[in-house]
Amino acid sequence: MSAGRGFIAASLLSVAVLRLGAQDSTIKAIQLGVRGASSAQPGLVVLAGPGLDSVRTIVQRDLENSNRFTMPPHGADSAFTLHGPFNPAALKNSGLTWVVELEPAVGGVDVKLYDMATGTIRQQMTRPLDASGVGDSRMTIHRVSDLVAGWTGNIGIAATRIAFKLKEGKDDAIWRIDSDGANLARVSRPGGITATPAWSPDGGSIAFTEYRDGRWTLFLERLGSGTRAAMPSSSAGDSYGANFAPDGRTLVYSHGLEAGSGIESADISRMCCAHVLTHDGRFADNVSPTYSPDGHRIAYVSNRTGTPEIYVIDDDGTGRAQLVPSDFEPGGRALPTYSPAWSPDGATIVFDRDTPSGGRHLFTWSVGSGQVIQLTSSGRNDDPSWAPDSRHVVFKSNRAGAREQLWILDVVSGAVRQLATSGGAQYPAWSHILGTNP
Repeated sequence: MSAGRGFIAASLLSVAVLRLGAQDSTIKAIQLGVRGASSAQPGLVVLAGPGLDSVRTIVQRDLENSNRFTMPPHGADSAFTLHGPFNPAALKNSGLTWVVELEPAVGGVDVKLYDMATGTIRQQMTRPLDASGVGDSRMTIHRVSDLVAGWTGNIGIAATRIAFKLKEGKDDAIWRIDSDGANLARVSRPGGITATPAWSPDGGSIAFTEYRDGRWTLFLERLGSGTRAAMPSSSAGDSYGANFAPDGRTLVYSHGLEAGSGIESADISRMCCAHVLTHDGRFADNVSPTYSPDGHRIAYVSNRTGTPEIYVIDDDGTGRAQLVPSDFEPGGRALPTYSPAWSPDGATIVFDRDTPSGGRHLFTWSVGSGQVIQLTSSGRNDDPSWAPDSRHVVFKSNRAGAREQLWILDVVSGAVRQLATSGGAQYPAWSHILGTNP
């Protein structure tokens, strides 16, 4: 196996076996308050009318997962009246800023947001909703959560999903799950080895790599119809690690040969026109491309100097430069850096990097200031992907045991939560917000 193939295989198939503690600490973490929110966060409670208790549970959990509110403990009827209608006198000394009231409406739910300072309705809307909360109908409830988040001046991330590779026994496939860890569903077909899923901007397709017949092929799967097609490439070889352009018209990915791998792009609408953007010659590998939100630049990892480091090029392949400064071991060797992901607001790149102590952890690099901040310090952490709010990151970690699982980190407060899966999970990819209507 060539050095180039070895680098590709390692990036696709490595499995962590370290067993480390589950507790995590972060740099510049905010002191946590009730239910993982900062004590400075506004207090919020969700009230439910008849038949909407399960809806209230999902909405309250979604808003709790946003890490932007101080929420009452689950089942805290002794301290808060969790059933509507809204009674300002009963909640007068609760310390709440907002009260959300859910009441049944024809075909859906009436959503009200009360301002506790005045006791008046700040916002109100009737939304279509399936109160069963089963399967894909849960997305109608998640959209109510995001509606409330928007009313309070925040970006909601409840109506999103996370795609990832799940390996359980001999089964190896791409799956997707709701942002709250429910509604697990398979995406890829049985019989292959999979890796590196990526969401299209409209949420209608997932690109992923599958190993069949002796090669890694990049497929585009249409989620509505279940149809898929192999993406073109410039030549025979392995294609993997895709990322969509913000307009959804172009896919950028890594294409590898025995002589090394480079970054290519292809036209999705016509499923053609593979174009080589980078190629550094024999034994050099360029992998893990990620578009900037404006679509004009592409960050990626290259080992052209001997150690994987993060570079950037313009979308036409010109203007290459090192983007994220390297860190070094005491002896002077650069520490390998992997898996960059550009935040949706364009301000930050998250990545994982080996550390002098031997672990691998998540870091962010500020596009504006150039500041590098270490986010994790426990377990082996890889494959970060941003939520649409540029505040939460999903990643793979073995912090709770030898088997790799998915975790979500709030980079502001330092709060973490696990998305538990039945098998080992890798390569998480967070979707954009999935539609505006149920």
